[in-house]
Amino acid sequence: MNIFEKISAIMSDIQYLAKDDKVEFGNTKYKALSEEKVTSIMRAELLKYKLVVYPISQASNRAGSITHVDVVYRMVNVDNPEEYIDIASCGDGADSQDKGSGKAMTYAFKYMWLRTFALPTGEDPDKISSAELDAQATSLCEDCGQVIKSITKKDGFPWPVEDIVAYSKRRFERQLCPDCQKSALKAKEA
Repeated sequence: MNIFEKISAIMSDIQYLAKDDKVEFGNTKYKALSEEKVTSIMRAELLKYKLVVYPISQASNRAGSITHVDVVYRMVNVDNPEEYIDIASCGDGADSQDKGSGKAMTYAFKYMWLRTFALPTGEDPDKISSAELDAQATSLCEDCGQVIKSITKKDGFPWPVEDIVAYSKRRFERQLCPDCQKSALKAKEA
C-alpha cells in the first residue's frame, strides 16, 4: 500500500473518538479527549500499517502565559521510506511557569492526528459564535491562563470582565484575573 492507501485504511478503522476525560477548574467543567487516548490508538494503527511520524520543524513564541507552537510532522511509509507527507499543526498552552511549551506541543500533536485522519470527537467549533470565542480568547489571565470571569465586589455590585481587564491593564500593565491581581499586589508590597 502507498501512504495514502494506509491513511485511508486507518480512517476506515477508526470512525470516532469519544471524549474520555473531564476537566474541572474553578467554575469551568467540560469533557475532553485525552492526548493519551489519541496517541495510544494512533500508535497501534501506525504499527499495524507501518507508518512513522516525527517532528521535522518547530517554531514557538510566548505572549504572557500563553505559548504558541507551529510544528511540521513528517509521516513516512516504512515499506517505502522515500514516500512521505509533511503535516502542519499548531497548538497553544497556557501556563504561568515552564509548562506552556509542553502543553502546546501536546495539543499540536493531538490535533495533528485528529485533523490528518478526519477523526470526529463530538466537538464543533461552529456551534460557538465568533463573538463568544473572541470574548473567551481576550479574557484570559496572562499569569494563570484562566478565563477571567465577572465577580461581585465587596459592596455587592458586579465587577464585569471588561472592567476587570481595564483596571488590571492600568494597574499592572497586563490582563489579570482578580486572584492574580491580589497576588500581584502582595508581591509589590513585599
